[in-house]
Amino acid sequence: MTEDTEASEPLAALLQRYRSYDDEPTEVHRASLAQALAGGEDPLKVLEYFTTLGLPVQCLDDLFQINNDPSEEELHVFRVQEGVAISVASDGVWALYTP
Repeated sequence: MTEDTEASEPLAALLQRYRSYDDEPTEVHRASLAQALAGGEDPLKVLEYFTTLGLPVQCLDDLFQINNDPSEEELHVFRVQEGVAISVASDGVWALYTP
């Protein structure tokens, strides 16, 4: 399995791994992908950003497209047990998308 398809760790472990010792608690915005696609909450406007890049999102696996763009420095996508986690590097916040 590749990193984008393996769900070996819970979100809490991923956040701990990427946390600096002096960091504040990590802010995680949670959203259902199905509800966001239906016009519901997309707290960090991730789906809108993907659309501007020409990367259509219809399922959780589509979020991993951004990892294939070598020029993308802002978003990093990880599979976790709860769904798909996205790190927003400049803001230090995370989004968790569930089905």
